[in-house]
Amino acid sequence: MEHWNDDIEFAVYCLAHPEMMAGEEFRAWIKTPEHRALFEEIRLYREAYMRRADAFRMDVEEEYRRFAGRTKRGRGRALWRWCGAAAASVAVLLAVWFFADRVEVEEKTLAAAETLVGRRTAELILASGERVELGGNALNIKTEDGRRIAADSCKRLSYREADVEGVMEEEPVYNTVRVPGGADYAVELADGTIVRLNCETELRYPVRFVGKERRVYLDGEAFFEVAKNAEMPFIVETTQMQVEVTGTQFDVKAYAEDETMQATLVEGGVEVCAYGAGSKPVALIPSQQYVLDVQTRQAEVKKVDVQLYTGWVEGMFVFKNQRLEDVMTMLARWYSVDVFYIGESVKDIRLSANLGRYEHIDKILDIIQETNKIGFSRKGNVVTVMKK
Repeated sequence: MEHWNDDIEFAVYCLAHPEMMAGEEFRAWIKTPEHRALFEEIRLYREAYMRRADAFRMDVEEEYRRFAGRTKRGRGRALWRWCGAAAASVAVLLAVWFFADRVEVEEKTLAAAETLVGRRTAELILASGERVELGGNALNIKTEDGRRIAADSCKRLSYREADVEGVMEEEPVYNTVRVPGGADYAVELADGTIVRLNCETELRYPVRFVGKERRVYLDGEAFFEVAKNAEMPFIVETTQMQVEVTGTQFDVKAYAEDETMQATLVEGGVEVCAYGAGSKPVALIPSQQYVLDVQTRQAEVKKVDVQLYTGWVEGMFVFKNQRLEDVMTMLARWYSVDVFYIGESVKDIRLSANLGRYEHIDKILDIIQETNKIGFSRKGNVVTVMKK
């Protein structure tokens, strides 16, 4: 290849600086089969030589010059053919680069450690535009119209209406709660409905329900325990569908960037309806899940183990014979990390586990590694996944 030397240097640098793997440059580069083969070969030799203590006593610059000279003569060959012959020199270079950069890595890791632990926090955006951080000390706000908004030590926001009894607005007044990555939070609405919000979720809701319905707007995932009121149905509206109930427990997962949206019923009954011409409401019974394909607009209803989809409410990741890629997608969203896979086949490894959501990510990865099927390498917010 014309830029064979640049390819080697680029691969070496990315392995020494895994945060590069999350960038567009690396993702475009690795799509080429020759680049994937080169990267995998160098990675394997890197791991082997990282375990050898005498690697640090070699003259790295001299070894690299020898390597460059040998590979230049084989320039016309495919990368994987000469990669093996040069592996020792490249591996030494990688090892030295890695440990020379060790202090910087440790500093970044310590800084990232504070953010790679699950927590309970959120941001409240009042109708006035005022923003309030939630999750710290207890909070008690009295708004201009007399309402009280409180956040207790259980990390739950609640609305109290004692001071405005008898007041009925003609138009609803909306607040919004935004939950960042790596966090969750709970809101008790004015009617007594409890909404548990998963990470990267936004809920917009009226501070007091008026009219003939109770409608809220969701982007993300939330578990609802709806207070019963047959005269005033509760409606969850997302960008692609809505769920209507009078009193029940259910989970709605509707992240805008996902390929599917779903509603999972725990108890009671709900009706789900996708937006669009010809869509009809679908009634669910407990343990059923409605799944909507956002692109094709096709929907299906299936029976599921609800614990797999609601375990997060109890502070757990629950996996049962799930693909590793699906598991890592969930962890990536929770911990706000980027995931890079060495080889496509690793994505299809199956995993079953119950893991605590509030543990540090390193502990979660260590537990998964005990299966002896999967290996992880983390540098800052980049996690590399490989077969053992």
